[in-house]
Amino acid sequence: MGGSQSCDAALREKHVVIVGGGYGGTVVALKLQGKCKITLIDPKEAFHHCLGALRSCTEDGFARKIFIPYAPAFGENFKRGTVEAVDPTAKKVKLAGGEEVSYDYLVIASGSKGPFPAKIAGGEDSSVYIKEYTDMLQKVKASKDIVVVGGGAVGVEMAGEIATDFSDKQVTIVHSRDYLVEGDLAPKFRKGLDDQLRAKGVKLVLGEKVSNLSELPRDGSSRCTVKTDKGTEIEADLVLVCVGVPCNSSAYATSLSNCMEETGHLKVNQFLQVEGLDDVFAIGDCCNADPVKLAYLAGWHGELVARNLRLLAQGKTELKAWKTPGTLMVVPVGRDGGMFQKDSIVLGSFISRKMKGSHLFVSKYWGEMKQKVPVAGDAEV
Repeated sequence: MGGSQSCDAALREKHVVIVGGGYGGTVVALKLQGKCKITLIDPKEAFHHCLGALRSCTEDGFARKIFIPYAPAFGENFKRGTVEAVDPTAKKVKLAGGEEVSYDYLVIASGSKGPFPAKIAGGEDSSVYIKEYTDMLQKVKASKDIVVVGGGAVGVEMAGEIATDFSDKQVTIVHSRDYLVEGDLAPKFRKGLDDQLRAKGVKLVLGEKVSNLSELPRDGSSRCTVKTDKGTEIEADLVLVCVGVPCNSSAYATSLSNCMEETGHLKVNQFLQVEGLDDVFAIGDCCNADPVKLAYLAGWHGELVARNLRLLAQGKTELKAWKTPGTLMVVPVGRDGGMFQKDSIVLGSFISRKMKGSHLFVSKYWGEMKQKVPVAGDAEV
């Protein structure tokens, strides 16, 4: 008890700035809130629950459930803004517009970026994005032939959501690899996804890369022909791009370029400190700690960093080291299917549905942000 109190007393005098309110950044903020001064900075007004984003394209009203406002959870500890640079010497971050925020410790959790609907761009109000998802749902409903570009976890989930809720649609996945989903996964896991998708009527074009991606409309405004490098042509009313999720390095690309890999990921040590900067941490998709970037890993990074910050505030030098865990992957195929793998254990639809597919962790994240999931009839966000 005494050790914990002295730890919190040491931390209370510190200011921790967290850049990015995603799966990692929010965990750090929630763990430290009330124990020290924190400032969580994000260009959006709400946490975007990416794990539920794809269902917003198939289920009426679901989009409202994937935007969780920051203000009720963090109050004055939340600052809406875009960080454009980090000055590790002056221990400040610079925001668009010129404002500067000083820190004792900095946690960079800027995440990754990518195409809609899995990701959203910019810092608009949630109502703007909810409308975008609502519009996409209408485009899905109006389309007969839908092509999903990319057969990673996002592409598989996207195809599964559509095929489950709209069995009248012809969904085709085009993927450059000969197998679905990257990572250290068992053949049984991939075969299970393959079999479930085919059972729902999804066509799989594997080992072929879309060759005219830049020419294809992304808004479903006109019917088009998707072409591959093997000569395959597929007619589509709607093309959904589920590839290309680079690191979001805009907050530090110019000021911390010497700490970055060519991919833009920040180089971190075993304690998730940016190399050469003991008072700066990087977690989640923007760091090079893990070969595969996953939301739950970002959350675990956040827990470890919150603990290490408490140790640093006490003057401790023995911090807790990060070790990439074994394989843990759940890929839903709609709300009723999917595959699960933990290390060498591979299970099918039942466990996948229970763990993720039926709920997509919506209640979990609203609860962690101390709010209730909106239901029909609630005021708009």
